[in-house]
Amino acid sequence: MGTIGKVSPRSLSVCLVAVALTVAGCAELTTSAGNDAPVSTIVIGSEVDGEVVVSADVGPTSKTGIDTVIMIGDSITVASTPVLQEVYEQLGFDEIIIESKQGKRTALSFGSNPSGVDIASYIVDSPDQDDDHSNELWVVALGTNDINQYGDAAERAAAINEMLQIVPEESPLIWVDTYFEDQSEGADAINGSISDRVLDRGNSAIARWSLVAADDGNLRDDGVHPRQQGSAVFANVISATIVDFLQLT
Repeated sequence: MGTIGKVSPRSLSVCLVAVALTVAGCAELTTSAGNDAPVSTIVIGSEVDGEVVVSADVGPTSKTGIDTVIMIGDSITVASTPVLQEVYEQLGFDEIIIESKQGKRTALSFGSNPSGVDIASYIVDSPDQDDDHSNELWVVALGTNDINQYGDAAERAAAINEMLQIVPEESPLIWVDTYFEDQSEGADAINGSISDRVLDRGNSAIARWSLVAADDGNLRDDGVHPRQQGSAVFANVISATIVDFLQLT
């Protein structure tokens, strides 16, 4: 199944482009309540004393009782893991688990690449995990490799539902939506299914990567994978959603 591991805190030499990026362009992010209030503004991509800074006025996640973040993703998460690690640490998570691999599908395993569902099952059933998952925030960044892989909306929804059945009910969930420049209709279809199913779950929010992915300088020429700046933006979208969703300001 591959290695599931804790991403231990460490000093990362992240040479980010000085983008001084705010989430002002992400104001249409919505939470499970469906409101359209802008997310809290934080700055990622700037550096203070060599570290990527979230914001001095963001409260620690510990005040919510959530001390663990579990993230499952594909190659976009792989590329963004260093800055995600920095951001999660600064948000105050004591335990950070990031499991990602190129080509990962939501509910279909192939070769040595287990599906997100299988990874989630492994984590939940791990003897290191107790039965109470209320202290965990789950972040799922899957769907890009599912674009145009299903016959209809019912099949797309079924794959997403498989993941939702594994994520513990008591855990808050953020699902990061998709962007694929050359397959925009397929990406829209997946995003629609993600929004419908995830927001119906309750205690959940959508991180709208799709709103900012195409901004200048974020993506490689393939229109999918992030450049260094894009990885900072990807982490920014997720952390801004966390700040807003957990009401850390």
